[in-house]
Amino acid sequence: MCEIKELDRQIKEVRRAATAAPTLEEKLAGQKQIKALEAQRNQKRRSLFDAQDEVDRQRDELIAMIEGKLQQRTETVQLFEIRWNLR
Repeated sequence: MCEIKELDRQIKEVRRAATAAPTLEEKLAGQKQIKALEAQRNQKRRSLFDAQDEVDRQRDELIAMIEGKLQQRTETVQLFEIRWNLR
């Protein structure tokens, strides 16, 4: 998340510099840099969303597993009996 904020900050700086650039070549170079930074930011966002989706999927699996355990029935069956006498 911090990386995304850093990229947003860089995009803002480059956009400001490109706007203030005196020559068309510098403006074009700035726009290309903005495009590259935005692509990088979008990729990081996608990765973040994929990771969040994976966490949600694992959480759903755990909830389903716990629900299954709560629905299990237990019963007591006598397997054997031990008796003794003290004399």
